[in-house]
Amino acid sequence: MLFCILSCKAQVENESEISAIKLIYDGDIGPDACDFSTISMLHEYHNKGFIELLAVIGATPDLYHASTFSIYNQIYGNEIPIAGYNPESSDVDFDEGLIKKYDEAIKEHTNADENKTIYEKYGNGKTLRSNGVTGTVTLYRKLLSEAEDNSIVIYAAGQLFNFPPLLKSGSDQYSPLSGKELLKAKLRKVVIMGGRFPESKTIGNPIGAEWNWWAFGSKNITKMTMNALVETGKPIIYVGFEVGVQVHVGMEMIKRLGREHPTTEAFYLSKATRNPTKNTINESSFLTSENPAFDEIGLFVAVEGGIGEFFNTIQGRVEINEHGGNSWVRDEQGNESYITLLPDVEKKLSEIITDRITGDF
Repeated sequence: MLFCILSCKAQVENESEISAIKLIYDGDIGPDACDFSTISMLHEYHNKGFIELLAVIGATPDLYHASTFSIYNQIYGNEIPIAGYNPESSDVDFDEGLIKKYDEAIKEHTNADENKTIYEKYGNGKTLRSNGVTGTVTLYRKLLSEAEDNSIVIYAAGQLFNFPPLLKSGSDQYSPLSGKELLKAKLRKVVIMGGRFPESKTIGNPIGAEWNWWAFGSKNITKMTMNALVETGKPIIYVGFEVGVQVHVGMEMIKRLGREHPTTEAFYLSKATRNPTKNTINESSFLTSENPAFDEIGLFVAVEGGIGEFFNTIQGRVEINEHGGNSWVRDEQGNESYITLLPDVEKKLSEIITDRITGDF
């Protein structure tokens, strides 16, 4: 185990000495607790110089996404640019039906509104709200236009709502290029946490689609986005549901972070129970189980790789239906791949992910 940790540290240190990875994070925050530990991990990578975190961009119509990102900026001493949903002037056309489905899905999958609760507990006068942040497409275009060619890594760990309007965007004050042309010119690679491989019909829900790629029932969002990203010719790495569900974190993480931390708060809230008679939340006094490291593993792959030590890669191309369900076609010549876990690495990987979340490099 010591050799694995030292080896991994050496790999990261060598990569950071060459240049920090210029990374844009695009994701949903909640209801899964892994979303919050991933934000901690992003800031730790940034503060240690392994990445230059160019932006954190919210993927869903949540009024408290911006405040969560802002609170983490304050805690970690950073001023990372934030973009997200603004009901007054959103760059993404979230219709009322989709917003309703989003709200229903959040209520169905969690007993507590994590982002709102974290804002109420950790927010202050300097915490940004949804009406105080940049539009998602606007920030994407600004950052891409300023970047060198073939330099940007996008890590997408949520629904892909921001991509269709970005891809369709035209010339503006930042660049004469279209959104698709900007992505083709500026991307280095894309890492996506989504889908289930080699096929999602085994996931066990009626539509056979993984949560992120289901996109709250929005047809063709995932299919359109992935087809366009593949056409850029840049490497795309998929980290499916089946990887993160095998690697759990939580107990050791909260010991290190302490109780008064929003990531710890999210993990506790995800284990909360509802009082059926009073309709109130009874927060658990201790964690009874850990949480799958869905998004954390995707970020680890984007920054450190781990291929050959923790993962194998399968080359090919993804095929996606209108509902976000996916299958896989083997193709050694393509620019797409998905990762699989190597045997008996779950415990080691859990320990390293916990180290990254808590800043123990």
